[in-house]
Amino acid sequence: MKKDCPSVSRLMGMLIDEIYENETEKIRRILKANFTGNALQEFCQEAQMALYVGENDGKIVAFAYGWLFHNVCTLYWIYCINKYRAKGVTKDLLQYLEDDLVKQEVYKIEMYVYAEHLRFLDFCSKLGFKKGILIRKSMFGIKIRKLYKYIGDHEQAEKERKIKIMGEAGQGIKLLSFTLASILSQLGYEVSLNLEYDSAVRSGNISSDLIYSEKKIENPIIDEADILIKFTQYREWFPARKLVIDESLCPTKELTCEIKSIKGTAYGFADVAISKFGSKIFINMIALGRILRYLGINIMLLNIKDILPPVSVDKNLAAIKFGFQYRDDI
Repeated sequence: MKKDCPSVSRLMGMLIDEIYENETEKIRRILKANFTGNALQEFCQEAQMALYVGENDGKIVAFAYGWLFHNVCTLYWIYCINKYRAKGVTKDLLQYLEDDLVKQEVYKIEMYVYAEHLRFLDFCSKLGFKKGILIRKSMFGIKIRKLYKYIGDHEQAEKERKIKIMGEAGQGIKLLSFTLASILSQLGYEVSLNLEYDSAVRSGNISSDLIYSEKKIENPIIDEADILIKFTQYREWFPARKLVIDESLCPTKELTCEIKSIKGTAYGFADVAISKFGSKIFINMIALGRILRYLGINIMLLNIKDILPPVSVDKNLAAIKFGFQYRDDI
């Protein structure tokens, strides 16, 4: 529940200190900057946030915090105060979470776990979680292990996510598409990317169909998108279910600019790219950061800097962080 966020913030700090006790103080400060205090409060305002708590005599002693997208729950953090461990509190909390998610037609729970936390990995295995990919180098150089568990009517669930990106030549559509595809591939998904150009490459339109899936992709062409990223008002509308990003609709200086429409929520990035990074060419990377947040993909899981081209790599990375609302060491 969102009302529990302030209480969870303190436990989140305790979790980070405990789990990452063998890492540097800088890493712990960055994690706290992004997941406690005001940062956690911002996450708690998002409709996709999932927060479950366990109580003892009215006091919160455990929590599970994560993100919902496309009938998948990605758990970022799970924690129980030491005093209440080995008493079934975390097990009961996760069982309640699973039962509630099944009611919401969620078919999978996944999490990315600090790979050195062997005791927790063993605990999750006993609860039915299976090991996925091993990320050998996160943003902090830390190994991360993916865990997952299918729940509910998972065999009938739609396991493909479809992203349509539309814009004009010169807006960085190709870089955005390839970077997003690379990130999804490194997280263990099957990925298909198709780019379509007008004949006038330098001034024409460009679009991409990006599909990522837990199974083999049969059709690489998108008829209806889960997410539409639309950078120009001159392109015809494309059917989409979830989210629309259209820089031209919202030319303000604030990333928080929102326009509600029957197609979703529109975010504008043009002026902020200029004011923060000196050029509109960074719109695509700001948008990429916002999309990763929307999908529930924590940018700290991967060393995105290694994925980006060497030209303007630091500014591109900063723009992704800004779109994600990532807080550097502060």
